[in-house]
Amino acid sequence: MRVTAVMSRPPITVQPEAPIKEAARLLVSYGISALPVVNADGELVGIVSEADLIPIETRPDPRRQATPIPPTAGSLPHTVSDVMTRKVITVRTNSELSQAARIMIESDIKRVPVMQGRRLVGILSRRDLVRVIARRDEDLQADLRRRLEEAGIGLSTGAPTVDGGVATIPLAEGDMSRRLAESVALTVPGVIEVRFAPSQS
Repeated sequence: MRVTAVMSRPPITVQPEAPIKEAARLLVSYGISALPVVNADGELVGIVSEADLIPIETRPDPRRQATPIPPTAGSLPHTVSDVMTRKVITVRTNSELSQAARIMIESDIKRVPVMQGRRLVGILSRRDLVRVIARRDEDLQADLRRRLEEAGIGLSTGAPTVDGGVATIPLAEGDMSRRLAESVALTVPGVIEVRFAPSQS
């Protein structure tokens, strides 16, 4: 399954010259953990996350200091470009969802921008992945049956079932359709495993 099947679009973005307060408001308003940063030409130039903003609040409380703290004027970041991460890990629109998930795990990131050429078209988050896993078995079963029919795989002796994300397809051992049926089943968002059962006569 491709990342485009589950990514969020259009992505909420911010420009590098935007005030940090604006980025913080967007993160809170949309309930997201990071924002792609795009320039005036719409090109991805960075990403700003909650982790980039939190250090701003680590300055000490002047009321609790024995000696005066240095003046803050001119010493703190003001714009998104001051705090954003410039080296951004991305995936392409033709990337497999499993590949994107591995990248997110290995890089310890919560979301990854999805690119089509140099254009930002979406963003894939951990929540998007969890939403796929959380799909109801009934919805998966209906989706699976439709896709098998569209692929020309006849199941006249039984219907596929899904239990806990595990799809069971009634095709006898040695049936030439098994390989195609498994490939089709694994394109259904939320199906995590495919099994086969003898056709019921």
